[in-house]
Amino acid sequence: MYSERPAPRLSPREQQLLKLAAEGLTDMAIANRLGISEATVGTYWGRVRIKFGPFSRTELVAIMLRAEQEAAVVELRKANADLLSEMKAQGVSGNTFSFRDLLENAPDAIFLISQQGIIEYANRAAEEMFDYPSGSLSGVDHLELIPERYRGVHVELTRAFFHEPDRRPMGDHLDTYACRKDGSEFLIRASLSPLNSDAESLAICAVRAAPDLSQV
Repeated sequence: MYSERPAPRLSPREQQLLKLAAEGLTDMAIANRLGISEATVGTYWGRVRIKFGPFSRTELVAIMLRAEQEAAVVELRKANADLLSEMKAQGVSGNTFSFRDLLENAPDAIFLISQQGIIEYANRAAEEMFDYPSGSLSGVDHLELIPERYRGVHVELTRAFFHEPDRRPMGDHLDTYACRKDGSEFLIRASLSPLNSDAESLAICAVRAAPDLSQV
């Protein structure tokens, strides 16, 4: 697996090369964008291969994106932990959440999910990401946001989470497929943390959209 290799340190120009390649640009288009010759682009590819290994162009871009994904998941977990700490500091009382404004202004999509899998709360970012009207996600089974082919496995993962609550990524992969209200699918990164209120145990789930590596 590419992600098992330590990410090499790339120069700013080498990073530009891989990012532009990830956007689908050819070497000629990259040369035009950067204002350099196509031969120089080839030289940069050679330098990247020295650092990463003798991989193909597509494999090199995938390695770079995987490294970015791993860094993003670490960042998401930290953001989720920081949000959870602030929420706990403000206090939770029954089903009344005094930190609603905090959640509404969070940059990530945030869900509060019951042990039964029901969405107790979703912020504006979550409604926009999944294309639901304002307020319409409350009371929805969270499985509605997951493609049907993954729901069986997801039910077991959710049960395991509530059995031994702990901060963890959702599923076994960096990226997980989700579906919008219209059924269209997209990749997300998600982090779960336990949140205990006076009434019940909840899961706070922070979600970000992820790039689709299959398009590289």
